[in-house]
Amino acid sequence: MWCLGERSVRTACAICRACIRAGSLDYASYVILERAVPHINDGLKPVQRRILHAMRRIDDGRYNKVANVVGQTMQFHPHGDASIGDALVQLGQKDLLIDCQGNWGNILTGDSAAAPRYIEARLSRFALETVFNPKTTVWKQSYDGRNREPVSLPIKFPFCCWLKGRRASPWDCRRRSCPTISTS
Repeated sequence: MWCLGERSVRTACAICRACIRAGSLDYASYVILERAVPHINDGLKPVQRRILHAMRRIDDGRYNKVANVVGQTMQFHPHGDASIGDALVQLGQKDLLIDCQGNWGNILTGDSAAAPRYIEARLSRFALETVFNPKTTVWKQSYDGRNREPVSLPIKFPFCCWLKGRRASPWDCRRRSCPTISTS
């Protein structure tokens, strides 16, 4: 058995720290760009875009169990069913892109949604008319290379309304509760 000198140990520790620092920065950048930040073109996070794409693929006009939608979305989203389910419930609670059936919870009271096997969803007519256009969609390979998914969706409706520095959601604009801006 051999023994490293004190200087060799310090050098090895410095190399390890540098590798960990670089790896942590790479992973943090990946998480921010691939999971947390909405795309500038469509205003959707990757999980939201993948949910809408999966729902469009299975759309036949009828409601689908949320558990089925989550399973279909897992073909494109490698981060697990819980994150997909939570994102789907949040999209559904906005009452804009997803037509919901069942107990989807309440964001005002904090009530959670029912289990995915009990609630159903389908794309709203608004989503079908404004979100999808296969002719202008740019595609990329999914994480495992078996499917294609959109880089961004060619949405005709701006999902980020900027009103004199205040960001309003489409929900605000749809419900006409955007603040009025006086010109005086």
